[in-house]
Parts: sequence; C-alpha cells; structure tokens
Amino acid sequence: MNMASTTNTIPYDNLLLKLVTVLELTQKPDGISTNNAKQAVLHATNEFKSLLSQAKTLAETLPGGELDIDDQDNVIEMLTVLRDRKR
Repeated sequence: MNMASTTNTIPYDNLLLKLVTVLELTQKPDGISTNNAKQAVLHATNEFKSLLSQAKTLAETLPGGELDIDDQDNVIEMLTVLRDRKR
C-alpha cells in the first residue's frame, strides 16, 4: 500500500474511534452537566463530524465514481454488443 492510499484510509480507520469517544462522553454517570463536560462533547462531536465529512469527500471522489447506475448499464450494454460483433 502506498502513502497516498494509506492517507486516504485514515478517516475511515478513525471514524469508529471518534464515535466511541462521543458516546463515552455522553454516557458518563455525571452526564454533561458541567461546562467542561459540555465543551468536551462539543469538541468530540465536531471532530467526528469533520472526519465524517472527509470520509464522505473521499468516497465521492473515488476513481470511476463519475458514472451513475444507468450510465454504467449503458456502457456494459455497448461493450457486450461490441464483443458480440467481434465473434
């Protein structure tokens, strides 16, 4: 795996960790009644949202993702016709 592909997987690798952090902070016995607890939840939530946004952007920009299902079906159909003509 090269450095670029390793870098691109980081958001996915850390999403679960960030979500667990948010859940742990919100499920503490003391709750989020203090300002420090509220700030910690806000910070953790913002980190999770940012990482989720990065992961979404990476998913949307994957190579080959520019064709929707109908376009893909059309390309497959054209390639099938081309293959059949060559036979």
